[in-house]
Amino acid sequence: ERLAYRVFEELAIENLAVLDDMGKSMVLRRVSSGVRGNLHLFGGHLDKAGFISEIKSMLSEFFQYGITEEKLETLIGETKSPLLRQKLLDMQVLYRAFQAYTEEKVIVKEEILSLLCRVLPQSQLVRDSVVTLDGYTGFTPVQYRIVELLMRYAKQVIITVSIDPEEKPYERTGIDHLFYMGKEMIWRVNELAARNGIRRDQDVRLEGKCLPRFQNSPAIAFVEKNLYRYGRRSEQEPKEIRVFRAVSPGEEASFAASMIHRLVREQGIRYREIAVITGDLAGYRYEIVNRFEREKIPYFMDDKKSILENVMVEFIRAALDAVRKDFDYESMFRLLKTGLLTEKKEELDRLENYVLATGVRGKKRWNTLFVRKTPDMENELEELEGLNESRSKLLDQLEPLMGRFADTKALVMGLCLETCMVREKLDQYCQYFEGTGQFSLAKEYQQVYDRVLELLERLKELLGTEKATVKEYAEILDAGFAEIQVGVIPATVDRVVVGDITRTRLDRIRILLFLGVNEGIVPGRKDGGSLLNDMDREALKECQIELAPTSREDGLMQRYYLYLLLT
Repeated sequence: ERLAYRVFEELAIENLAVLDDMGKSMVLRRVSSGVRGNLHLFGGHLDKAGFISEIKSMLSEFFQYGITEEKLETLIGETKSPLLRQKLLDMQVLYRAFQAYTEEKVIVKEEILSLLCRVLPQSQLVRDSVVTLDGYTGFTPVQYRIVELLMRYAKQVIITVSIDPEEKPYERTGIDHLFYMGKEMIWRVNELAARNGIRRDQDVRLEGKCLPRFQNSPAIAFVEKNLYRYGRRSEQEPKEIRVFRAVSPGEEASFAASMIHRLVREQGIRYREIAVITGDLAGYRYEIVNRFEREKIPYFMDDKKSILENVMVEFIRAALDAVRKDFDYESMFRLLKTGLLTEKKEELDRLENYVLATGVRGKKRWNTLFVRKTPDMENELEELEGLNESRSKLLDQLEPLMGRFADTKALVMGLCLETCMVREKLDQYCQYFEGTGQFSLAKEYQQVYDRVLELLERLKELLGTEKATVKEYAEILDAGFAEIQVGVIPATVDRVVVGDITRTRLDRIRILLFLGVNEGIVPGRKDGGSLLNDMDREALKECQIELAPTSREDGLMQRYYLYLLLT
């Protein structure tokens, strides 16, 4: 993508606004309500949690693998499965609605490379360059088109492939082979070169008993030679590699904590030279955090966190719920209990008891002076005066939301946040978390206000002059919130990094603790949450359509990713 933007800049190509995952989810939520009647299979699922995200993922996959409306039309005619045909028909409806809404306004992130393909031949920058593609395990169809264009127009193209030279790199094999991905990349690049009459230089191979990067690490050299190479081991396993068996994740985490203590105390190893990884961070997070905090081991959890549970997001969702449901009891006290309108718990408890006792419901009743007395009131006038003061103060803060909401959607929401002094209250939370040593929470609360305001601003641009009901607006916002994740950087230098095998990148560590090396976790099983199941993908493959791998293929490919990670 960075290459694409450099070429666009060179050729003075006007950049349209790019729609990321958050934008796609909001657009899909907006357009799907308009075509619900034409969705025979998906229509009844649109309001289910996570379904819009599944449609977004499927649409992104179509863009990434070059599945156009015309290809979809052809596939619908060719497929023999009635269920798959209906899925494709519904995706076609959503595809068209999405394209119609975004046409000439924005492009999706995946279309950047398609645009690069159209303009790359005009680039003098590329013609004067030597291009090195390093660290890739394979390419999508649109990326192969770019590789082909680079081979045709650049001075020279160098591609690195991680593969054992003894494994006959030029022969194609089945997907169950450890180096299938590398072999497939070599085969396809050779095919592109032959098709374009491009002469290939002599390949460079790194061979020998011990590769250069393993000169000082015989243990990793041993892993590289033997991992997933059944029946090949001929040398003694190095003492640096140790395997332990535990009965539960808790016991594994306890063992990791005790070993870290021993390494630091007895061998003088620093915390920053130790890393803990797992294939199931969600399943191991609680045990690791619990043990490390109990043992006072400084750690950094390398993970991104959804903001859906953040107090500010809950405040916005509850406020919209209160407007939509005419200030009913549940939505009003869901809003008030966020603590962003009032932090006085006793005051809130008194107000809730009064509302329950007198049956206050609806905006009209909340705007009317409280005059009814309840049996538990000792000093009636004074207590009613206090309740009315609380009621009035809360309504003043909510007034921006009560106004002409349908006309000033995002503007009103931003105004309401300022009126309620949300930023100041979030700053107080940050100071509290920093004071109690909860640095990751402090970093999260520092980011969330700006991320939410950015979302509101983008929603305003997205809807333009169109009007939406409060329900529609709340649904679009929820789709946006679901896509926002916040990451944090380590609060201290000397700490143990805890992460997972797919996301975490480790540098300069001496000790690696790998937890949860169990079947189904390493290699992991692919989630079955896609709209297209494995049978659908196999059927599309028979029609010469390339999409993301099936669960079985993904499991086999994960062995290769694990090999790369560990070596």
